[in-house]
Amino acid sequence: MTDTLADAPAAPARGPAQSALARVPTSAWVFAAFIALFLLSGLIRPSLLTLDGLITTVTFASILAIASFGQTLAVIQGGIDLSVPNTIAFAALSFLTWNASLGPVLALVASLAASAVIGCINGFVIAKIGLTPIVTTIAMNGLLFGVLLLNFSLSELTNVPEFLQTITVEKIPFLGSSIAAVVPLALILMLVLHALLRWTGWGRALFLVGSSEATANLAGQPVARIRITGYMLSSVLAGFAGIAIVGYYNQAETMMGAPYLLSSVAAVVVGGASIFGGRGSVLGTLAGALVLGQVSTLVVVFNLGVAVQDMVYGAIILVVVALYGRSHSR
Repeated sequence: MTDTLADAPAAPARGPAQSALARVPTSAWVFAAFIALFLLSGLIRPSLLTLDGLITTVTFASILAIASFGQTLAVIQGGIDLSVPNTIAFAALSFLTWNASLGPVLALVASLAASAVIGCINGFVIAKIGLTPIVTTIAMNGLLFGVLLLNFSLSELTNVPEFLQTITVEKIPFLGSSIAAVVPLALILMLVLHALLRWTGWGRALFLVGSSEATANLAGQPVARIRITGYMLSSVLAGFAGIAIVGYYNQAETMMGAPYLLSSVAAVVVGGASIFGGRGSVLGTLAGALVLGQVSTLVVVFNLGVAVQDMVYGAIILVVVALYGRSHSR
């Protein structure tokens, strides 16, 4: 037995370069991928390799990132939130409807509160009843779609309050050009969520629950409460994304959330989150949104259409999840 152990080959030692690369955050590699795609786009069409071209992609990515931050919280705890699309639409249409009678501030509060109720139901069913996140949230998405059709029909609402346009579409001078206010809005939201996840007990507990629910239980963490609040915050962020989308695009309709079903998941997994839970960051999600934004630009350049874009997003999700699955099984 001793000889066998002695003869076993030793694991190869990591060199300084390998150790340094291993310490580079995943989000940094994703940002590097975005820069490479941006340069590639410039080679294909030089007019894209400009500040205005960069700002266009960053603006699209900022809106996608806001819609994906809630998904990040769901994935970190080892779940997924497939009710994001119709939570976006429900919050947006509710906000515009209630704005007429309540005013913009109360309508905003009421819409986010309604979104929190949606997340609370998702979290309760998952944490207390034991249904899987996929089944629970896809069922909620279908339920919300029915509510949208019954209450809003196929109408399109365009009476957007001025203050909402100010914080989303207002132009801010930037390096001789201008950026939409939704870009700094996304950055501020990212910083707040980063602080919540990294520097609070609740944030650390969310990662622990995603890594191992059994370990979280042994550590005395209120797992059910953490899951429920995680899904509540996920839905609130989706609702806020819907309201921000209304402000930027100046309209809302029942199918407005559909494009964010695949893209919100893709932004999270491309950003380095593990679909198995316990790993992820809002910074990585922003980087993932930038990559997808540049992919979308390339789709437009080649005139491939939305169907091809969704196929690319789906392929990205499959490849990244397969790679995580292989590393997870080792």
